[in-house]
Amino acid sequence: MPEMDLELERWQRQWRAQEVAPPDLAKSVEAGTRSLRRTLIAEIIVTVVMGGGVSAWALAAGRIEATVLAVAVWIFLAIAWTASLLLRRGAWQPLTATTAAFVAVSILRCERSLQAIWIQVALYIVILTFDFVWLYFYLGASSIRALLMRPPSLVALLVVTPMLAAAATWYRRRLLRELKRLRRVRL
Repeated sequence: MPEMDLELERWQRQWRAQEVAPPDLAKSVEAGTRSLRRTLIAEIIVTVVMGGGVSAWALAAGRIEATVLAVAVWIFLAIAWTASLLLRRGAWQPLTATTAAFVAVSILRCERSLQAIWIQVALYIVILTFDFVWLYFYLGASSIRALLMRPPSLVALLVVTPMLAAAATWYRRRLLRELKRLRRVRL
């Protein structure tokens, strides 16, 4: 039995040291890179639409509430961009064309995606809280209760938030399974 373990270990070392990653692993990493590019494009579009739209509205309206919203949106966009750039750093492609490098970049992407979930949750809570406070003053609501009982508020709190929480939980579990599999392969 010990001979089998030594032979398996030797095969694993040879597999990790291959000059070119196995085709399925290479395809997976390429798909991840394409996904990173699409996400970056989506982030640019969101920045232009949200940042530009709220800025145009603030300039056209000339009201303090609109200016406060525009400043807050740009702060949230800056936080999101900072987190996004930091999380993508070093995750664009493997350092070399070896199996070990492809596995390493895949592990890094999984770990960063797990970190991104927590950042997104925190940012969602902060933005939602800001939105309700801003709407309270903008709409001149008579009470917090009255604001929270409005149909759009109820939809945000009772439909959108649980759906996002469920999606984040599902995605986190998927990432943890993938990370566990990749770590076993790396050994």
